[in-house]
Amino acid sequence: MSATPGRGRIPAFRTATALALAGLALAGCSVDEGKTASAPIAAGKDLTLGFVNGNSIEFHTCLQRAMQARADASGVKLLTSNSAMDPAKELSNIDDMIVKKVDAIVVQTVNIDSLEGGIGRANRAGIPIFLTSVASVDQTKILGAVVTDVKKVGRELGEWLAKDSGGEPVEVGVIGGAPGAAADLMNDAFKGAVGDSAKVVFDQPAMWQRAKAQDVADNLLQARPKVTYVFVHNEDMAFGALAAFKAAGRDDIKILTNGGSEAGVKAVQDGEFAVTVSNTPKSVGEMAVDNVVGLLRGTQGVEKIATVPDALVTSENASEAPSYCA
Repeated sequence: MSATPGRGRIPAFRTATALALAGLALAGCSVDEGKTASAPIAAGKDLTLGFVNGNSIEFHTCLQRAMQARADASGVKLLTSNSAMDPAKELSNIDDMIVKKVDAIVVQTVNIDSLEGGIGRANRAGIPIFLTSVASVDQTKILGAVVTDVKKVGRELGEWLAKDSGGEPVEVGVIGGAPGAAADLMNDAFKGAVGDSAKVVFDQPAMWQRAKAQDVADNLLQARPKVTYVFVHNEDMAFGALAAFKAAGRDDIKILTNGGSEAGVKAVQDGEFAVTVSNTPKSVGEMAVDNVVGLLRGTQGVEKIATVPDALVTSENASEAPSYCA
């Protein structure tokens, strides 16, 4: 995540998933405040999609690049805008896409609370909303979503730490993204999987910003000098933390992170990161366009809520990591 998933990634890298509600979508458009879905759009009609991006960091730029490439290859027109991490701007961008009468609006949201307002506006205008990275909304009011399973990301990294520490007592730090659904879910899953011997002694957000993460890492070293593992919610922030650790001569701290970018995978290969989880914006973007088109057309077998595949990347398998950017 950028999120963002979150990668965020989350990443876009950031994110809540709703796997239990994944299913087949047999009709095209999102409902209007819980009413009947509109009919599928005929295959012969040209489609125009609007994409409201949330930020301009690597995850978001790669996400948009992947969507544009897939749209071009599919003969779909893609209009784009960027909310620059401003919830008010996101609502304005959604309004603008409504005015342009796009066939569907894809949103990499800035804030899940403000997103509710945007979904309501689109529903009232009869334009379906599709989400990337998150699906923690009333799913009867969206066309669908492509999500990162952030609980799984947190759990996998926690389990890796439990195994790597061998059951020995260790102190663990967390440098998070922005407080909210995705970060909280990932954190809770991570903390629940680290085992009884590992103790999370520091947990502070860095708002998805590399420079902020470096400052937070400095605070961590001052407050908890015995920390030997640090979970950083995305790779961009992890590089900020790495800079702080290097400046302090702390090459004993193992960094666990999330993203799967080229730089992140290389950092794993070089031993600067201990492990990362790859869930790439390339996959999110490609799946988003494919699924929006399929759902609008009423294509059989297209999942309403689809989950992006991920992979735990260590030095042993880093050479096999999937491509991050289109």
